Amino acid sequence: MLIKDLSNCCLKDSYCQSCQGEKCLIGYSQKQLIDSLKSREEFLEGVLDELPLYDVKNYDEETILKSIGNLLKQCRNCKTYHDEDCIINIVRSALEIAILGESHEYEGSVLMYLLAISEENPEVGMKIKEYFNQTS
Repeated sequence: MLIKDLSNCCLKDSYCQSCQGEKCLIGYSQKQLIDSLKSREEFLEGVLDELPLYDVKNYDEETILKSIGNLLKQCRNCKTYHDEDCIINIVRSALEIAILGESHEYEGSVLMYLLAISEENPEVGMKIKEYFNQTS
C-alpha cells in the first residue's frame, strides 16, 4: 500500500520532464522503501540524513496528506523505542517536507503526532486525521 501511495504522489513526466530518481523526495522514498522490503530491514541507518531537502517541487497536497494518513496506519506506536532510522519515519519525514517544507519530530505515538501537527497547522492536521481514520 505504501508503494502505491508513493507512486500516486509522483508527479511523473508531465511535471518533471524526466524522472529525477533519488534527487526527488518521492523517488528517494520509493527507493528506500523498496530497499527496506528487499533486505527485510526495518531500520536504515543514515538514510534520513540523505533526504533531498533541495527538492522544491509543488506536490498535490491531498495525495501527500492521504499518504501520510495511510502511512500512520503502519506505525507501531513505539513511544520511547521510536527510532529515527525506521523506514516509516523516513518516508513520513519526506512527505512532510513535500507538504510542510520541513519534517516534524515524531515521538513514537500517532496520537501525539496528530496533536502536534494540528497545533502547528490545524488544517493539515485535520486532513491527515481524516485520512488516518478512513478504512480502505
